[in-house]
Amino acid sequence: MIFLITIGQIAEAQEWEESYDPNTEIAIKGKIAEIIYRDYGPVVIGITKHDKIYNIITAPRWYIEQEKIEFNLGDEVVVHGAKFFSKKGELFIIARSIHNISTAKIYSFRDENMKPCWSGGRQHKKRYWKFIPQ
Repeated sequence: MIFLITIGQIAEAQEWEESYDPNTEIAIKGKIAEIIYRDYGPVVIGITKHDKIYNIITAPRWYIEQEKIEFNLGDEVVVHGAKFFSKKGELFIIARSIHNISTAKIYSFRDENMKPCWSGGRQHKKRYWKFIPQ
């Protein structure tokens, strides 16, 4: 049985772009089981692997739409990203890239310096990254 962890309320915290630690990078292969879109904050996808769900932080919704990035339930993906723990101790993965095996597309979310690809792209970006799932 798969237990889906729902992400609770959003609280103000340190900006995500400052939270990416390349020393904690991992790769996870699994299937998309959940896609969470919000008015503010990043799009979060839930990846299942061995009956466990991993919450993957991607990018602001506007960036996902602008780059025509598609996430579909059931797609098999490989996520490369850094571990991040919420104040409650929940594990999140901040995506650097996602390879969608089902569609053969690779989406990059961070550049070679681990800076978000959307940096400087939208004037209100600070508003999006002052939030962190709890």
